[in-house]
Amino acid sequence: MNASLFRRLSRSLAWAVLFPVFVQAESPGRPPIVRYTLLPDSSLIDDCGPCGRPTLLLPLRGTLDLQLIDENPVFAHYAIRNIDLLAGWGGEQRYRVTGEGELTVGGEVALTQAWRLTLSIDNGNEVRATEFTNQEPTVERPWPMLKARLDETDPGIFFYRIELAAAPFRVLWFSTTAGMTPGLTEPYNVHLTGGDLLASDGRVVKRNAELSRNLGLMPLVPDLGLDAVDLLPGGEVAFSLPDGVFSESLGDLRDGDVLSDHGRVVRTQAELIGAFGSEVPPGGEGLDALQFAAGDEVYFSVRNGFYSGTLGRQIGRGDLLSSQGTVLRTNAELLSRFKPVDAKTDYGLDAVHVWPGGEVWFSVEDGFQGPNFENYGRGDLLSDQGYVVIRNLDLVAPFSPLEDLADFGLDALFIVTDLPPAGGVLPAPTCVSLAVDPGTGSVMLEWKAPGRVFQLERAEDVLGPWLPRSAIVTEPPAVDPGAAEGSPRGFYRLRQW
Repeated sequence: MNASLFRRLSRSLAWAVLFPVFVQAESPGRPPIVRYTLLPDSSLIDDCGPCGRPTLLLPLRGTLDLQLIDENPVFAHYAIRNIDLLAGWGGEQRYRVTGEGELTVGGEVALTQAWRLTLSIDNGNEVRATEFTNQEPTVERPWPMLKARLDETDPGIFFYRIELAAAPFRVLWFSTTAGMTPGLTEPYNVHLTGGDLLASDGRVVKRNAELSRNLGLMPLVPDLGLDAVDLLPGGEVAFSLPDGVFSESLGDLRDGDVLSDHGRVVRTQAELIGAFGSEVPPGGEGLDALQFAAGDEVYFSVRNGFYSGTLGRQIGRGDLLSSQGTVLRTNAELLSRFKPVDAKTDYGLDAVHVWPGGEVWFSVEDGFQGPNFENYGRGDLLSDQGYVVIRNLDLVAPFSPLEDLADFGLDALFIVTDLPPAGGVLPAPTCVSLAVDPGTGSVMLEWKAPGRVFQLERAEDVLGPWLPRSAIVTEPPAVDPGAAEGSPRGFYRLRQW
């Protein structure tokens, strides 16, 4: 901490016991701790063979942490910590599952996985400590996804089984096509539009007016929609609009341009599709999906197809494209494992995230049906590996929408993940100021940092454990509500992704 900041802090907190700031990045050379969130196809099975009672199949939700502890050319060994899961239907009996374990992945001939978990399961009547392992070593989903069936190693008359499916993310940020009115979460009865950036934990990340307020639009428009979104270094939000607008500072903005909440044009549509050698002047193609990759490469999709002179073929609206002039996946390739009844139809591509291992999460513009009458909606988040990541109504459930819609759509997607960025470990943030609101006792931290999103964490000891004290945000300040009340003592650090 610099001296001037320390003096300002001391004056602000003269009545406090101790309230220093400790700003920290991931340690170089130390494998990161990666938070995993369970997916909706996870479940806890409570069974009793001789009892004759029905088998209880309960949805399982929660998180766990994974950290690499050792690896060689054949195997990688991971520690599994902070397992914290809940199982149950709504207000029914809820099971609490906690514990730790280890996972080994690898193999000389075929890729295998070996799980060993030591868990405590509280079913509301008793707490049982037991160990679980997997009988089937086959790896079902490509790394870094996790999927396994786990059985008790020494089951009794009553026994548990866990179907575990998890992905390395903390929260999903998204926008919908249709607006909604939250029923049980804040802001109460405030209508959210399809242009607002929302979070899967039921929080409004940014209202649409916050995204567009620096674009020089006159008169100010409360909602312009939101077709695609990604985060850039420094917490800059890159996004596109469904329709073109005129800016007094930037001129004509096309519906395929990538804009910034900092008030600039990040990429024009002509720059995105230029390498494809389109035979018609850019315009009208639109922009539906967006992800900034390593270097200057951008992954994207268009709303309307066009002919590529470079590739000598038609580009479909559902194809996943690269700004380097290549088709990463055709729409048919993305959907092939779902086996659509009409495989020749282009269903569009609305939102996308490409994982480091190559797996693609996406949503389509038009819903479709599988071979056994399975319905896949335009708001469902899908994987090109052939499974549903999360259904649309599950995604918006934390908002408890008052509207009775079967599907709100899914237009934009950003994933907060602990997986290391393409450029390696991020440089440490710089603390700019720390202040206390005398009226509320809230602590507010401001910073400069290269990360894309940020969260304030606090610990009673400098060695931890560190607990979140603010929401995940894109810009300063991060606020710890009421932290300075009483006689506080603690340490802060800024987490960045």
